Amino acid sequence: MPDIRPRGSLDGMDPGTQKTLLSNFLTRVGPIELYSTASQLVTYTGVLFNVDGSSDDPQINGQSWKELLIANGINAPCYVANETPSGTSHPAFSVGGHMTPNSDGQVAVGADSYLMPLCSWHNNKARDGVPFRLERTLMLKLSGFMQGDLAATFMARLPSEDRHTIVYTGGETLQSQDLSDPQANAAEKGELSDDVLSCEPQDFILLKRVERAGQTRYVVRSTSLKD
Repeated sequence: MPDIRPRGSLDGMDPGTQKTLLSNFLTRVGPIELYSTASQLVTYTGVLFNVDGSSDDPQINGQSWKELLIANGINAPCYVANETPSGTSHPAFSVGGHMTPNSDGQVAVGADSYLMPLCSWHNNKARDGVPFRLERTLMLKLSGFMQGDLAATFMARLPSEDRHTIVYTGGETLQSQDLSDPQANAAEKGELSDDVLSCEPQDFILLKRVERAGQTRYVVRSTSLKD
């Protein structure tokens, strides 16, 4: 599995929107230990369904998921082979769509899901529960993905030699960056040098990798976001 942490590139995501997304994520996860994540190229030939609740705003979150697919060599039109009405966005590769073989669209915590190119018409709650037949079969299997996960928070938990990672606002979109222990200590104090991150963070969540009974988890070490 390539250790790929592409940086988001959605122009115009203002800092307020970024902060809201990060705050909502922090509210959802609270004090729980987060699963580590992974992405693996696989071939899947069965029917798939949209994951229910995989993205609060597909236009915002989908852009970085799309980049994760492209970074892994997947850059094709919408995979869905079902008939569609004329005048829709199909077959454009609009977003990275989260998929599951479960017809109810639910993915259990820690279970696998799939990521493939979708057009905006198919990546819509109106198509939840619709079985999608596939034109193509090469896609990413995501491990550790949580419903409501942001691309930046998912990528922050990919395998790394460093024990810490920071998810932060301030640029054109949410960013994530691996940090050494000294860098994490500096980040917690608000003293991280500008040459480490792509921009000066306005708000952040600092995650720490921990090992529990042979399993890798992430916990929130500190955050600038207050209740």
